Amino acid sequence: MLFLGSLLALVSGIANAAAAGIEKHQGMHVGTDHAGLRLLAVLARRPLWLLAIVLSGLAWIAEASSFAFAPVPAVATLRNAGRGLLVVGGGRWLDERFSRLEVAGVVLASAGGVLTAMASASAKVVKHPLSNLTEVVVAALCVAAAAVVSNLPRLFPHRLPRAGQATGIAMGVAVGLLFAGTSVFTKEVGDRFALYGMGALEDLAASAGLWLMLAMAVWSQSLIQQAFRRANAATVSAANASVSSLGLISAGFLLYGEDFPAGPKAVLLVVGIVVSVVGTALLVSPDQGTSSGRNAHQPAVGTDRSRSPLSPGLEPRRPSVPR
Repeated sequence: MLFLGSLLALVSGIANAAAAGIEKHQGMHVGTDHAGLRLLAVLARRPLWLLAIVLSGLAWIAEASSFAFAPVPAVATLRNAGRGLLVVGGGRWLDERFSRLEVAGVVLASAGGVLTAMASASAKVVKHPLSNLTEVVVAALCVAAAAVVSNLPRLFPHRLPRAGQATGIAMGVAVGLLFAGTSVFTKEVGDRFALYGMGALEDLAASAGLWLMLAMAVWSQSLIQQAFRRANAATVSAANASVSSLGLISAGFLLYGEDFPAGPKAVLLVVGIVVSVVGTALLVSPDQGTSSGRNAHQPAVGTDRSRSPLSPGLEPRRPSVPR
């Protein structure tokens, strides 16, 4: 059963990585004057972007199913597989360039996931549906945290390196916080189908989690499309995957009462979490490379093309011509 759950988590991760690459590619062809729900409306007219959404849907089904066979830490971290594919695909297909720190950050974030999965391989799978009140509290905490993080570049414009890249990564982290909440609700879906069969449909319709998950999914899609326009797809994905995994692992211990491993496995779990956090921290290092790609050469929203890049806000002087 653990093997099946792990396989489903891996399939979910690879499908999510492929979807992220396609979404980034399609977003590069949309004007920078679109944002929020307007951006989603424009992207929804592109068949390839809709294919990416289908892939994300399949990834969600695989993730929900994996929770019935594998413990939360294993699912939360194994679904991070595929981030390395985004580095390769980003360089060849998306015209992105990566600094050594960015590559190291993606690798460490993924390696931390593998270590955490190894540490929790023998953990017991707990199926314990949450109450409506608990689901509302989970959603409120994730939404509040995401709102704060996504607005950090606006609150501290002079303290974050390279506003465009920093904004993209901040949005990626905010998406990770939202994904942590939607992953809890995804586990609720998988658990209830495992416990009640098709009778879970009525139970889910009456629960708050399903509707909260749908609302959070729309906002997270809006944020991640904007993040892809500012930073590398692999960087954004590694940031949100690491944050969502840590949030889901915490939920497994705090909400579902999963047993914390003992002995060497406890050390391995802590090391895996630390490695994942270090990898995420490297992604926001001031020395990291800038997202390039075709979209990086477009002017920022509200930028006047006629202004001199050396003197922002000033018109370039024209050479005097003798009369």
